[in-house]
Amino acid sequence: MKSFRILVPTDFSDSALLALEHGIFLTKKFDGELVLLHVAELPTITIHDFPSDLFELAREGGMDRMGELLEKQEVALPPVKRVVLAGTPSEPAADVIVEYAKTNEVDFIVMGTHGRRGMRRLLLGSVTEEVVRRSPCPVLTTRTHKDAWSLPRADRILVPVDFGSSTRQIIGVASRMAEHYGAAITLAHVVNLEYYPYYGFGSDAYPEIKKSMIEASEEKLIELATELQGAGLDVSWKTIKGHPAAALRQLAEEADIDLIVIGSHGRSGFDRAMVGSVSEKVLRSAHCPVMIVNTGDETEQLGIAA
Repeated sequence: MKSFRILVPTDFSDSALLALEHGIFLTKKFDGELVLLHVAELPTITIHDFPSDLFELAREGGMDRMGELLEKQEVALPPVKRVVLAGTPSEPAADVIVEYAKTNEVDFIVMGTHGRRGMRRLLLGSVTEEVVRRSPCPVLTTRTHKDAWSLPRADRILVPVDFGSSTRQIIGVASRMAEHYGAAITLAHVVNLEYYPYYGFGSDAYPEIKKSMIEASEEKLIELATELQGAGLDVSWKTIKGHPAAALRQLAEEADIDLIVIGSHGRSGFDRAMVGSVSEKVLRSAHCPVMIVNTGDETEQLGIAA
């Protein structure tokens, strides 16, 4: 039987070091194997005076640095495998990470993100966000900033739901995380009436529409929570109003949430640029780690059918 496999890509940045802490903790919780992966960025053309065995030098350097990182850990380590692979402009780091995850049946990925915003993020891109969109398994993201939660534990897990076809897949992943963490779950649904079209003719139906949407949300949340409580989980629920990403971020801060588990359709390119992604906005702004469950395909994640 295949052991549970957690992949932690590292570029040796501060956010990657935090991801390693989480990866070690979770690997031990799941009684699995940790794969520490470094992608060595190499040129695709031969440059004068470059050593012919450039990748071998990069591989040795990467293996040494990963070994040093592991030696500095102050906790007992789970089984660890170190891997260095080549990345090139035609096959960048995100491609290498996703392909490794697919080929080696990784159960989930733990990655750091620098949390860039605005023009800087658009210019530099984000390896983590690209992996999130295309990963065959859930991706737990961690980010270092002044308010970041850095301890590898979770007492409170927030699970945003939209009651779509992938809701149970996302809840299934969150439930398994809650079982291993011993955490309580808060189910949340956002009622967003920001773009309600009222043209001033007759009575304003807004209050009645809002009341109806909130009541429907509460009814569905109670149904989901009751089912999870029957399975022995500590579950609460909450309906909130506003723009989804901002409302979820505020709820997570107010409720002192330790981990957010949220779904993503895995859009890319023009479609993602036009439609946007609540999960990516939450990933970039949340004060705590965020686990993204890609629901854009029919694959199973964490052993839970979509």
